[in-house]
Amino acid sequence: MARQKDTGWAWVCVLGSFYIHFIVFGLMQSFGVIYVELLDQFKSSRGETAWIGSLLSGLLLLLGPLDVIVLGLLGTRATAVLGAVLACVGCSVSFLANSLLFLYLSYGVLQGLGFSLLFVSATVIVNQYFDKRRSLANALGSLGGGVGTLALPPLLQMMMSVYTWRGALLITGGLVLNCAVFGALFRPFYTRQELRDMATESRTSDGDKQETRKSCSAAAFCFKVKSILSTFTNIRYTIFVVGSVVGALAYLIPFNHLPDLANGLNIPEKKSTWLISTIGISSMVGRLLFARISDIPCVNRVAFLASASILCGAATMTCPKLLSFQTLMAYSVFFGTFLGVWLYLQAVAVADTIGVNKLSEGFGYLICFQGIVVFLGSPMAGWLYDLTGNYGMSFYVAGGLFILGGAIILLYDVTRTCFRSEHSDSYSPNTVGEHVYDNPAVVSEERL
Repeated sequence: MARQKDTGWAWVCVLGSFYIHFIVFGLMQSFGVIYVELLDQFKSSRGETAWIGSLLSGLLLLLGPLDVIVLGLLGTRATAVLGAVLACVGCSVSFLANSLLFLYLSYGVLQGLGFSLLFVSATVIVNQYFDKRRSLANALGSLGGGVGTLALPPLLQMMMSVYTWRGALLITGGLVLNCAVFGALFRPFYTRQELRDMATESRTSDGDKQETRKSCSAAAFCFKVKSILSTFTNIRYTIFVVGSVVGALAYLIPFNHLPDLANGLNIPEKKSTWLISTIGISSMVGRLLFARISDIPCVNRVAFLASASILCGAATMTCPKLLSFQTLMAYSVFFGTFLGVWLYLQAVAVADTIGVNKLSEGFGYLICFQGIVVFLGSPMAGWLYDLTGNYGMSFYVAGGLFILGGAIILLYDVTRTCFRSEHSDSYSPNTVGEHVYDNPAVVSEERL
């Protein structure tokens, strides 16, 4: 029994995704506010302290393939609830931290594991429930990250001024636990019996004579080498992953280091906090402004994402020359607008390159590789500051990485689109032959 997409319970799932993005990306992108306090508390170098935020954001992305296996075993709803509990424990016990190592394990590793499960489940469920309005649904769901980046920095600053950073993290743990309530809204798109029926039909039509595996079997969700290699034989997907990973290396540098850069210009902490919030506001505007545009059939959404990455990089490279609060606010507005586009189109671009039927594993591989490099981005910027005594080189490198990543994707995709348009009048850059399955283990192996 196939269910209607783009309507009904699909929008309830968007609501759940909104709050999860609010917490996950709001806290991750607000780390720069806590970072300044931790520098003062532990008297450590910027590079060492930045590892706390890097572990959080890196593991959120790096554990993508593991999350897909958990999704197959437990389903999107149970995975989201489990992630909420783990993240709540990690954030709350950070209240007891007496060293950076403690925060590495609690705030970084444990909370990062929970956030990873929440993020993947929220992303997959929305893309399963939507087709024609997929870009809009992803934009609205990920809009929570922009709202979180707007609301959480001043909230954390206020709580830290009253309860210190320890009390602020303890209270924040309660907010994180609410993700379990919203994750419970993720009703599976298909029942288990429907998944078995679709798996049987798909394998029969492809001439696969192997015995159909049961969807509830743990072995059904192990990634085979053949399946992994078949995903990366899609050149468009592989190029997209390479470019996105290069950009991801720079992703958190502005969030984690912009408040400290502002403090170095004698801008008060209460004002510098609003630089991060402004990025959040602008991110919301960018998602809403461009979501409908990117759903137009003639718009190449992969190239659109690449262009946004290049614009983010160009803006970031101007940061060291901005010496006033007003000019830094202007940077936050521009950067946030196009960063919002870059973020919400990631899952959409994966679906456009390899199809929704391979979205779970394709998106899992993407965020896994991104997680590897996100580990290095923020500490790299801190080390460059420790080496040079200023943030100039840190932001030049960050901007260059955004530009390079976008250029890699844009060059290939524009060339590909032009070539195919010449040979087919009906070619659309966003069309992939596909079927949607709730369980990634039973996806048919089709030639891409």
